[in-house]
Amino acid sequence: MKIKIGILLIVTLGVLFTCCDSKKTAKISESEYYTDSIYSKHLKEYRKHNVYLPKGFDRGKKYPIIYATDGNEISEKKFYKRLLDSLIDNRIIKPTILIESHNNSIVADSSGKIGNGDKLYLNYRNFEYIENQYIEGQHNPKLSDRFKNHMNYFNDELISSVENKLNQKLSKDERYFYGVSNGAGFGMSMLNKKPNTIGTYLCFSIFGGNIQSKIWKENVDYPNLYSEYGNEEPSFLKEDAEFLRVKYNELNLSAEINEFDGGHDYKKWNEKFIEIISNELANE
Repeated sequence: MKIKIGILLIVTLGVLFTCCDSKKTAKISESEYYTDSIYSKHLKEYRKHNVYLPKGFDRGKKYPIIYATDGNEISEKKFYKRLLDSLIDNRIIKPTILIESHNNSIVADSSGKIGNGDKLYLNYRNFEYIENQYIEGQHNPKLSDRFKNHMNYFNDELISSVENKLNQKLSKDERYFYGVSNGAGFGMSMLNKKPNTIGTYLCFSIFGGNIQSKIWKENVDYPNLYSEYGNEEPSFLKEDAEFLRVKYNELNLSAEINEFDGGHDYKKWNEKFIEIISNELANE
């Protein structure tokens, strides 16, 4: 009887361990997409970000990471989760992590005016993404350092927090940035001011990057750049694109800058995003 009980116990334990292993395997057999947050000392508030982990994510391996702006706007339909699932499952790109940093859409200031004299309500996003948005005497003085503090949050806190949590020890060349419109403007500012953090930038329809007024140094290894803009968008986008084309050529750096047919449109940006990462992150 004791022998039978012993055998039954071994069999039972074996089944339990098998079940646990199955559940563990099932848990990582699908990609994950969730929202996380960290407390920013620079901004003195909690900030959210979305996390996409590819199917079979293994903390013992390294993955390229794409850091994107406007996470709370671009994630509503989980477009990028479905997109990355498809590209990875079809072996078009290698398994990749995506981090979408949320913007702060709370109204921060109402002292500006538009053409008809109505008040212009600006949210924190405007002051976080656009340098020199704050004008002395016209806006709340508390907003004067918002751009700088947000860049320090993104560069010093978000990236290190994510990579420590996911056990990713990446080099500059394994990090990518993706932004559109004002988010792309913020990206261009970070490319210029913090050139040693992220290796490749995808910045589409750049609004607010103050590109031509920035200091571009000859001895700095600025990141690779992919920039796209529409032929139906304001002319200053084309002027900035021409400036970047010349500047990157002068500095002997890598940049692909193209004009697409269309305007300020997520559909076009999504097409270009797919095209570029399919090449940059190709599953060789």
